[in-house]
Amino acid sequence: MKKVLLVFAILFLSTLVLATVFYPWVLNSSGLEQNVESILLPPGSEHWFGTDTLGRDLFARVLMGGRISLLVGLVGSFLAFMMGFVYGAIAGWSEGIVDRILMRFCDILMAVPSFILVSVMCLSLQLLLPFEDPLTRALIGLCISIAVTHWMSLARVTRGMVLEIKRKPYVEAAISLGGSRVHVMLRHVLPNMLGTLLILVAMQIPTNILYESFMSFIGLGIHPPYTSWGILVREGWKTLSSFPHLILYPSLMLFLTVWSFHIILDHLRTKYRI
Repeated sequence: MKKVLLVFAILFLSTLVLATVFYPWVLNSSGLEQNVESILLPPGSEHWFGTDTLGRDLFARVLMGGRISLLVGLVGSFLAFMMGFVYGAIAGWSEGIVDRILMRFCDILMAVPSFILVSVMCLSLQLLLPFEDPLTRALIGLCISIAVTHWMSLARVTRGMVLEIKRKPYVEAAISLGGSRVHVMLRHVLPNMLGTLLILVAMQIPTNILYESFMSFIGLGIHPPYTSWGILVREGWKTLSSFPHLILYPSLMLFLTVWSFHIILDHLRTKYRI
């Protein structure tokens, strides 16, 4: 049964990624065309997921929203990896008073509720970022805000692994031969911890997708006419009793995406004993 679920999860995510990348050419639609004659149509052969309150094809908008949500999830995880690795590597390599100060600061940040921190960061960055395009400003703000609140756990894991690996004979030999700290870290330490860190980073992707959806749902992320799964769920919530398909399909895609990531990552975590 686990293998069947794993295969389904891989196929679903692969299909979703390909569809979100190529949907304008496959569907010949951007998801933004309004049609007053096709308002709130139910799912059918012409419109697989039906249409919304402006007559736009909901299937195209779900794919367009998936592109935004997946992009924020991936970029946010990458930024968190960069921040967490650098911070944890400095703390682990330095040890002593520097290590204690850095880790206490990390503990303080981890004590702050993440949703509050993300909300404050989103509001601040959307006011401060010097980009005229609202979509660019919202995307950059979301990616940075999510990364700032998710790098701490990676930093703690990185610190622990650096403390362990730096005492290995081959690392001590590289240092004795005159290797710089940066060279030793990138050439000898990072390759031995990269697999674990990549799985931890991948585990943050579904969480980041949920954060983006929540921020857009409450109005702090992507704004119309652009869309994401959070925007679609918010629009569907307003007409839940009359037109449930508007919230059903975006919510289902969000659920299946997060669930598929967890199935795949659980398999990897079990396989590599992380």
